[in-house]
Amino acid sequence: MATLLVTVAVESDMPRGEVQARPTLDNLRVLPRFQSLCQDSGLRPTYLVTWQVSQAPAAELLARAQDAGRCEVGAHLHPWSTPPFLPDEDRLAAVPPNALPASSLEAKLKKLTETIEGRFGRRPVSYRAARFGCNGPGLQALERLGYRVDSSVTPFLDWRPQGGPDWTDAPEAPFFPDRQQPVRRGASPVLEVPVTVGWDRRLPDVVARLAARARGPRTPRSNGTGPGGVPVLPRLLWLYPALTTADDMCRLADVLVDRGLPSLNVVLRSGDLHAGASSTSQSEEEAARTLDRFERFIAYAMTTLGAAPRTLSEFAAHHLGDDS
Repeated sequence: MATLLVTVAVESDMPRGEVQARPTLDNLRVLPRFQSLCQDSGLRPTYLVTWQVSQAPAAELLARAQDAGRCEVGAHLHPWSTPPFLPDEDRLAAVPPNALPASSLEAKLKKLTETIEGRFGRRPVSYRAARFGCNGPGLQALERLGYRVDSSVTPFLDWRPQGGPDWTDAPEAPFFPDRQQPVRRGASPVLEVPVTVGWDRRLPDVVARLAARARGPRTPRSNGTGPGGVPVLPRLLWLYPALTTADDMCRLADVLVDRGLPSLNVVLRSGDLHAGASSTSQSEEEAARTLDRFERFIAYAMTTLGAAPRTLSEFAAHHLGDDS
């Protein structure tokens, strides 16, 4: 039985995907409704919060939900808003963590971790890097800070044009990464639980990787269908309701569950659900569409596929046989 994961990056507003000179947190208004929806559905989401969010009064909702066992609070590093800052650091540039000097990266991760622990009463053990930018120094810092789970890998995707890593050859299933090159399997004790990205039909692995290279560094989304909406060529999709239709997410989940993958990791950003707070939610209609796709998919995953909802750390314990 597959595990259904809902991993939400809770962050400041980023209209059109850009850092604001005066950051706002208007999108946090959606959290009560979203958490209620998850509770009604039997979901326990993992909220990966930034340093700014950890300082906000709205974070109290997440603290209460975590105390009640209804969610998990992990960490999400936005380097441009997390102290300590380098003297020449550009705080208006959305630089992924992998682009930082190793010492600065670890200092920011330490500050973020300690701040979340102080605010929520528990040390975070789950993490996602902004822009999916995890690297060797970042992974090693996570180890030293006591993290057990990372979810920064997006198989088949190359983020180098945005300054991030190339995850094209990363495993699709959870794995222990190499400390120097996290795209490979290795000896790190931090379990990598990739975001669910995959092809909408069975492909031999070598073909899947070659096809990913051929398509280039483009964000997967629902398109490429022929007459009657039937896909003509294999399509790369991901479980991201802001860019993928509910039908396509269900199709992807069918393929992956049939192949025996143990996790379906749905990714969201809090700004996706609030009009004007992200590049994917420029209107109320877009934000509502994302939430509708999310609801439709989780209903399908839990009822039709029988996926069991867990948080990231719960999944790690289950996957490693430590949840007895």
